[in-house]
Amino acid sequence: MLRLRGLAVLLVVALVGAACGSDSGTATDNPTTTAAETTTTAAETTTVIADEPETEAEAETDEDDEIVEEEPAQDNPVDLAVEELLVEWQESNGAPGVAISVRMPDGHHAFMSSGVADIVTEAPVFPESYFRIASITKTMTAAVVLQLVEEGLVELDEPIQTYLPGWLDGYPYAADITVRQAMDHTNGLIEYAFDPEFYAFAGTRLDQPFEPDELYGFLAGTEPLFAPGEAYSYETGGFFALGSVIEAVTGNTAADEMRTRIFEPAGAENIYLTPQEFPPEEAINGYGRELLYVAAFQLIGRTDEEGLTINDEPVAAMKSIPQDVLQSTGWTGGGNEAQMESVSAIFRALFDGTILSDESIALMTDTVFDADYGLGLSVDVIDGVTVYSHGGGVPGFRSHAAYLPEYDIAYAFSSNLIPLPEGTDVGVIERELIPVLIDLAS
Repeated sequence: MLRLRGLAVLLVVALVGAACGSDSGTATDNPTTTAAETTTTAAETTTVIADEPETEAEAETDEDDEIVEEEPAQDNPVDLAVEELLVEWQESNGAPGVAISVRMPDGHHAFMSSGVADIVTEAPVFPESYFRIASITKTMTAAVVLQLVEEGLVELDEPIQTYLPGWLDGYPYAADITVRQAMDHTNGLIEYAFDPEFYAFAGTRLDQPFEPDELYGFLAGTEPLFAPGEAYSYETGGFFALGSVIEAVTGNTAADEMRTRIFEPAGAENIYLTPQEFPPEEAINGYGRELLYVAAFQLIGRTDEEGLTINDEPVAAMKSIPQDVLQSTGWTGGGNEAQMESVSAIFRALFDGTILSDESIALMTDTVFDADYGLGLSVDVIDGVTVYSHGGGVPGFRSHAAYLPEYDIAYAFSSNLIPLPEGTDVGVIERELIPVLIDLAS
């Protein structure tokens, strides 16, 4: 068990900061494990831009109509700028595949991808490919809860045990943690997703989905970081509990409530809350490097027989291991799988009056302590521009989504490599993207 714990710590180091931050890449030595001699590298980059759908009038033709060759339409400057930034970002970080969706205030939608979905098959990644967006899910869960608050079904400052009797029984502050403290990370719970004990446990049963009560039982046996309300510490267990609260007060699954309250109003058809529902196509393959590579094999007693490499260093392909744990330990704290166009649509709809009232938006964007975090949302000022955002990091994927309230611009992007090399994480492309989009919108 000591060996498992030690290796789990390596995994913790590899993932810390990747769940919600901006530029979290850290310099580390390459793992000492040697890859097999036969290696596979990412294919040459190709960029795919989604075609604009034909209008009904364009689709209808008459056989007798004279065929007239039209001059090609001029490339939209937004498309050109976003494509250039996306490809530069991919080239700098070496991710096999990346995708991005940008929604401008005039209605223009830039939706594109670059690279491959799998470095062995070399199948291209498409704009319509599914990525695991991890903790970006938290913003959507918070929005559902805020709607329930508006309807009088939930009180922000009511203890979670009011809605979930017996929740975390045995934990010192089980009866004290409120809904609000679960949403703003001031509850004092550890981050189970980075806990060595949890990873050691999960690594022994990757083919068995985690049930909420199992996770709550694990958290009940942990030591608090602090008393609820005394400080801020990012974690996921509180958002997992919010999923159970949603189900308790509505009588419906969290996936159903998220779809009817968030996805459908936003027109987001291509997003799914696992493990209660799954996309019609599997998410693309994700890859882990550095310490995540070491932990992905040694932690669960696996041998690297594929010898895959990216940027001339070994990587672990996440699809080579059972997916049950990976797709069940996030749920309402990090389980959504989506096309980027659906994520950007949601981030606009959250703040344009489609989903939340002005009062709820004010609650969501009211930050705690010095954390720049409100209720399921980061609130930052980047070079003078207010940014509502959330990032996501899960084995194999690094994602980010944001909305610029002063300019009505929304964007979402993801890569299938984690951790991204130092100086190439999501904060890098975001800082370059924001001024370009604002300039093009003016």
